[in-house]
Amino acid sequence: MAEGTHKPTAEEYAALVRQMERERAKLRAMQEISEALGSTLDLDEVLMLIVGKISTVMEADRTTIYLLDEATGELWSKVAQGSDVREIRLKVGEGLAGSVAATGRVLNIPDAYRDPRFDAEWDRRTGYRTRSTLCIPIKNHHGRTLGVIQCLNKSTGRFDAEDESLLLSLASQAAVAIENSQLFLGMVEKNIELMDAQEQLRRKVRELDVLFEIAHVAATAQEQDELLHGMLARAMRAVEAEAASILIADNVTGDLHFRAAVGGEPDAIKRVKIRANQGICGWVAQHGKPQVVNDVEDDPRHSVHISDAVGYHPRSVMAVPLKWDDGIGALELLNKKGGAAAFTDEDLKFATLIAGHISTAIEQAEHRERRAKQERLSTVGQFLAGVLHDIKSPMTIISGNVELMAEEEDIEKRRMIKERIQRQVQRLASMTRETLAFARGDRTLWVRKVYLHRFFDELAESFREDLGSKNIKLELELEDKGVAYFDEHKMQRVVHNLVRNAAEAIGPSGGRCIIRALRDESGALVVEVEDDGPGIPESIRDRMFESFASHGKATGIGLGLAVVKSLVEDHGGFVRVESEPGRTVFRVSIPQRVDAEREVGGRTG
Repeated sequence: MAEGTHKPTAEEYAALVRQMERERAKLRAMQEISEALGSTLDLDEVLMLIVGKISTVMEADRTTIYLLDEATGELWSKVAQGSDVREIRLKVGEGLAGSVAATGRVLNIPDAYRDPRFDAEWDRRTGYRTRSTLCIPIKNHHGRTLGVIQCLNKSTGRFDAEDESLLLSLASQAAVAIENSQLFLGMVEKNIELMDAQEQLRRKVRELDVLFEIAHVAATAQEQDELLHGMLARAMRAVEAEAASILIADNVTGDLHFRAAVGGEPDAIKRVKIRANQGICGWVAQHGKPQVVNDVEDDPRHSVHISDAVGYHPRSVMAVPLKWDDGIGALELLNKKGGAAAFTDEDLKFATLIAGHISTAIEQAEHRERRAKQERLSTVGQFLAGVLHDIKSPMTIISGNVELMAEEEDIEKRRMIKERIQRQVQRLASMTRETLAFARGDRTLWVRKVYLHRFFDELAESFREDLGSKNIKLELELEDKGVAYFDEHKMQRVVHNLVRNAAEAIGPSGGRCIIRALRDESGALVVEVEDDGPGIPESIRDRMFESFASHGKATGIGLGLAVVKSLVEDHGGFVRVESEPGRTVFRVSIPQRVDAEREVGGRTG
């Protein structure tokens, strides 16, 4: 052995071995910490893995990792070594760890009780004795503090500068792991939020689709039953129900009647009545409060008798009240699809929204039905008024001729008067038939050969007495006196209505009315009725052929021209009007087919 070389004693050698073992343990712990930091993105798992390893490396009795909650300005321990893992919260600046978070500087204190920043409350509560303390800030690469690592009570005394350097190194690695974990958690949260938003959007789209379909059904359904069945089908699909029904209460008895139902026995359902407040559905209709009952057997309101009567036994019931101005009812949805699936609050909200649309649709349908009844009654009254007005002229002629016949002794003249009366009676019968046919929509034609000269002479004869009493001169201009093919009685009605319309337009001051018959280039029969009245106002000209459209007439109801248009179109023809002050001409065109006399019709309007 060279001179001056010291040979270690056995004790020194043993100490060196122990130091080397500690260093190897530190290296292994450092390696394990590095592996742990890269093994998972779960923050709780990361901290759990490294906190024990840091205690080993630092030869500390206990290690606590605090994370900074920037929202609250607090430090809180995610994991604490030992059996006690209760959460610890500190204000930034409070205690030793809080001071490090506030300043960002290392604190290495040999005796914590000598430092005024130390809070011994935790020691007093747990019986633990804090001596040496090393607190290191956890900072990211931007220098922002993420938290604090606090090591307590080094086993060999106090923490030194080497310990500070080592813990700073570990804190840097922990910062990377914490940031990665927080970034991952943030992405997970965003994905969850996105999925929630997608689910909400999907529900909203589904709701909008259902509401659009309900609005379409409400707008297009012709009958109330069709409306309710259409809405019920959409409501079932919206909340994924296996069966459903709409019940409406009788305004007198209050009993609920099934107006639409899916599930059970249809014939039996129609016969079932639910008394007011009977069963879950009756209770909902009576009290106006929605109910979700996912186990009907446990609900005392559930009526097995009703289930037996309709042939359907539900597991779960969701019932929503229906209410409109003069009625109540209930929308009942049964058995959520999916076996044991239950109706949810979301289902109830959607069903309540649908029930509101159903209530509105029922109210509108009943309003339309009441209005239609009123219109039908009004129409019947107007038709009767029209008939009474139309028969006034022939009745006057009949009355006058009856008086003449009673005083006339000449047999030939009595025969002529009789024929005149018979024509007026026939005219009355024809007018009645045509008016009723128009009301019923009967549009059958009996087309025959008609001699125009005789046809128009007889018409003119029937008009002259009535028009003469009104100081109206009737002129007949027949350019065509031959034959034509049309339904004679219906064309009498056409000309009669046009002449009467002209007389009403001329008014009490009197004037002139002309009836013309001619042919156009195509061979169609053209009949014109011209008057020298004041003309037709622009405001009514576009709708003058509609039923009950009239202007400036004391007795007319606007039905005559509608009948004219209907009868002319039945012949395959058309009617036009030209009007200016002092001259109005109605022109009727009837196409001619001379191949055969025929019956045309079967159409109903």
